[in-house]
Amino acid sequence: MQNGIFRWAAGYVHVRVAGYSGERFFNLCKSAQLDCWKVRRQGDGYCFTISLKDFFRLRPILRKSRMSMRVLARGGLPFVLRQNRKRKALAGAVLSFFALLYVMSLFIWDVSFDGNRRYTREVLLDYLEEQGIRYGMRKSRVSCDDLEEGLRSRFPEITWVSARVSGTRLLVKLKENQVLSAIPETDSQPCDIEASSSGIVTRMIVRQGKAAVKIGDEVEAGQQLVAGQLSVKNDAGEVVRTAWVHADGDIYARTVYEYAMEFPGYHKVDVKTGKKRQGMVLSAGPWQFTILMPDFEKNVWNYRTDITQLHLFEDFYLPIYVGKISGEAYVSYERPYTDQEKEQVSEKLRQDQIKNLMEKGVQIIENNVKIQEYDDSWKVEGTIVAEEQIGVKRYITEYEETRETDERD
Repeated sequence: MQNGIFRWAAGYVHVRVAGYSGERFFNLCKSAQLDCWKVRRQGDGYCFTISLKDFFRLRPILRKSRMSMRVLARGGLPFVLRQNRKRKALAGAVLSFFALLYVMSLFIWDVSFDGNRRYTREVLLDYLEEQGIRYGMRKSRVSCDDLEEGLRSRFPEITWVSARVSGTRLLVKLKENQVLSAIPETDSQPCDIEASSSGIVTRMIVRQGKAAVKIGDEVEAGQQLVAGQLSVKNDAGEVVRTAWVHADGDIYARTVYEYAMEFPGYHKVDVKTGKKRQGMVLSAGPWQFTILMPDFEKNVWNYRTDITQLHLFEDFYLPIYVGKISGEAYVSYERPYTDQEKEQVSEKLRQDQIKNLMEKGVQIIENNVKIQEYDDSWKVEGTIVAEEQIGVKRYITEYEETRETDERD
């Protein structure tokens, strides 16, 4: 596309050559590095297109290869300007167009990020907004060095940043640290481990502290699982001192989750009528224009719009957005749920519950779902059996006084 624009701007000529040395003619053109394209054979000659600059270099090659030439057509900007040299309004419009392009080339119309994984595009754009960097600002006001330093300072996980302005785009490339930026501090405050939910203990790994339950025990939410209080005894079995530790361990239990949701007997259904509408939307800065086919029947429509930002070259974006509008008419009415729809709704509800639990690291063992029918409604009831880690820390705040008393004793 860019090559075609440059050829049009420089001007071109469509010619036909004839003679007995066509191969020699094109070999000489290639040796002279002439820009020829769209070459095709026509009768006893050849037709091709050549740039205006190289057209004036053909005479010695034609004489040397004993070929004759005839001009078929002319095109490009030089000929357009020559044909319209007396049309002042057109010349003014063309000059205004290029002047507008030059003015728009002085501003930032697109921001691109590459390499961000931890930090989303929205988070990075919010930071740029805080720093006064936004769409439509002058390129001369963007300090890439300050932006790179600011990103590294604001986001510690970013280890390398490269920012540059290309065309009307601000290109930001970055790399994020894949390991922890700092070693987490060791928590040594005395604590117990208690159950976060009810269940039956299936596995236990106690690294520090005293286990208060065993495998197979049924525990309730809030019940102590691992104690952070240790009693030190002498040879006679008497408690001589109490030690307080930071309880540490993994306690797994078999838990049960129940869920239920009731639905009305009738639900709203949208059915497409087959009627469609097409249109376009043009947005330039604060102005927006919409062109849409009229609707004389006053139907209800569902629209979809695909927006594209215009750009001349790879990095020359414009503040102009063009979109295609597609609309489909539909009618709405209420009807009872079918058996298939009820199965689909219950399955979606079940999958949502399982997904939420698995995101928390819960291992699903068993899941059951059933549908209950009522007079004017129906209900989905489900049960999920899972195995999960239920231990949570509960810090001990009143331990220093007890320890001091034990030491005096």
